[in-house]
Amino acid sequence: MDIKFLDLSALNAPYFERFCEIMQKILQSSAFIGGEYCNTFEQNFAKYLNVAGCVGVANGTDALEIAIKSLNLPKGSQIIVPANTFKASCEAILNTGHKAVIVDCDENYNIKPSTLLNAITPFTSAIIVVHLYGRICDITKIAQIAQEHHLALIEDCSQAHGARIKINNTISFAGTIGDIGTFSFYPSKNLGAIGDAGCIVSNNITLLSRARNIANHANHSQEKISFIGRNSRLDNLQAAFLNLKLQDLDSHNAHRQHIATLYQKHLKDIPQILLPEIPMHSYQCVWHLYVIRLHKELENKRHLLKEFLAKNGIETHIHYPQNLAKIKEIKFHIHTIIHSLPNATNWDENILSLPMGIHIQEEQVIFIAQKIKEFCQNYISNSNE
Repeated sequence: MDIKFLDLSALNAPYFERFCEIMQKILQSSAFIGGEYCNTFEQNFAKYLNVAGCVGVANGTDALEIAIKSLNLPKGSQIIVPANTFKASCEAILNTGHKAVIVDCDENYNIKPSTLLNAITPFTSAIIVVHLYGRICDITKIAQIAQEHHLALIEDCSQAHGARIKINNTISFAGTIGDIGTFSFYPSKNLGAIGDAGCIVSNNITLLSRARNIANHANHSQEKISFIGRNSRLDNLQAAFLNLKLQDLDSHNAHRQHIATLYQKHLKDIPQILLPEIPMHSYQCVWHLYVIRLHKELENKRHLLKEFLAKNGIETHIHYPQNLAKIKEIKFHIHTIIHSLPNATNWDENILSLPMGIHIQEEQVIFIAQKIKEFCQNYISNSNE
């Protein structure tokens, strides 16, 4: 078999004909920045999330930086962030002039509430949670900690489009629980554009107004607070494509959830790997990534498994090969504070992301599982000789 990690061509092909018709209208109108489709997407995504408003921006990293800036935190504040995430989560903190406080992850690779609690100081102003791999973190406990310590809560939802959780008998979407949420619509995301795009969501109208103002050169501020703005706007073409795909987000996520259960079924009897936990309620995880971890005899042998799978036509990736504290530019940054990271440090060399998406069917899952089992048996057998 030839199994791609992600097949964007197959994913996007059903939308091309309709998108070409829309694109022709946009070209004829010359409404490239802002415009009808951008406004419609902001409204549609806010309605989907059941949140007060949405501000489209150029990309997910901009969304984080603008969200932090809109909170108007004290200069040089400490912002807590999990170690196991893409470096943009930390870059946004440092690029806005604050201090990044890096803490450990839990068994699901999300921020660990106890380590977060131990990292709070009088200089802490905010927490960034990352709903990593599509799984909602322990947001109820973290929101309580944030409230008790008067901290702003930012949700990085770049891998959690459509993930949701029940709180007090009410279903809430990722991005709508904290003070402000950010999304990336990078092409590989569960809801992906055909280029860079992102957005900011909130139930706080003031924060939304500030975010929109900052993203457009701070030209229309009605507040006493003065911001230096920037140019970060969602363009009409990307918004039009996102509008088409938003209609299928839930069905695509349901397929990912189905594939995750198939992986669980066919990989569960391989003792050399640890599988991600399937949440009690399926909607709590939208499986942007399905990540296994090598265990015991296979620890630090990820490169061998990855090479073996590649030789058998199975493409895999690593998310992420280094936790934030191992990235040179972050580790030695004057404004980085690193706490004890036993989990993130031990696990980043042993995690492997398997193919996931609507292009994956049960026969591919069975084949992948067979090859992983074959590798494990062969490695253990050779090691015992």
